[in-house]
Amino acid sequence: MKTSFLMALLVSCLCGVCAQEESHVVEEDAVKLGLYFVYDEIFAQQAAFEENNSFNTYFTVLTNAAQAYFRNHPNLKFYFTLVNSSKLQEQDNLKYVTNEKMQLDAEATLQNMENIFTWNESLSIDVDVVFLVTGSKMKTRASEMIDEWYGLAAPRSICYGNASVGIIHDDGKTFNGAHMLALQLALLLGAKKDNGKWGECPHAEGYLTSSITGGSHPSLSYCSATSMWDFYWHVNDRPDICWKDSPKPALANNKDLPADFYRKKLCDVCQIHNKTFRNATECRGYMSKRLNGACKAHCCIPARYRYKSCDWANAINMPDGTPCGGPMICLHGECV
Repeated sequence: MKTSFLMALLVSCLCGVCAQEESHVVEEDAVKLGLYFVYDEIFAQQAAFEENNSFNTYFTVLTNAAQAYFRNHPNLKFYFTLVNSSKLQEQDNLKYVTNEKMQLDAEATLQNMENIFTWNESLSIDVDVVFLVTGSKMKTRASEMIDEWYGLAAPRSICYGNASVGIIHDDGKTFNGAHMLALQLALLLGAKKDNGKWGECPHAEGYLTSSITGGSHPSLSYCSATSMWDFYWHVNDRPDICWKDSPKPALANNKDLPADFYRKKLCDVCQIHNKTFRNATECRGYMSKRLNGACKAHCCIPARYRYKSCDWANAINMPDGTPCGGPMICLHGECV
């Protein structure tokens, strides 16, 4: 009897240990944010992919593309979810630069957006960040003297008030806002600017936080990735932290990246980048191109005698999410 009892006790203890280990494995250090996009009239006029009077599909894919920038973070997992989108009603809060170009004054407009949304009690509890999406080019400002950027989401301001706020430009066709969206999400979540202090992570390396425009590389430097990890552990135990819940998505189970989105709509990247492209109904499948590496291409048009005329002077980026070898994908024209 004693032997049987001891064996039962041992099995019970082992099961308990296994259960604890299994529970530990399931847990991960993760950041889950709900995003809400408000767009201006100019974006609505030029966007090509409206569906059922909504841009939720386009914005979901844009959100997924920005999330992909963080896929190689060594410590954290990031889950960004589009909660919803709508046209900005208060268009008079958009401020423009007084020059010959149609540029949104991002610094002045951001202040107005913060006044509207930071303490807005009508926002869904799922919303953690509100981004204004403008079809206009943006004018931001960088102060080299104090190393501050103006017109972008405030660094480390996530979970402040009812929602943090940022601004991006997107043309509604090419998902070109993903780069600036990723930059501002990184800043909100504690990424430091790559400024080369103490000989680490200089501007010239061109990672995501190396400049106010997002740098040339679609990935985090060692310095910015480390500062995000430090920020996470500094605030993660606070009771009011907003990234622990799972926001309800506007579109369930949509993990598409731009490459998937275009493929399903039979849209070719060369057609999307054509200045005459206006609407998704114009998509006709493959168009001739010559690859320049795995993630860039030169668009071509048929010519006489089977030769093709290609735009060798201007390479375009292959869509984000295009496979480029093993688990790697194209982002911002690079294989990462």
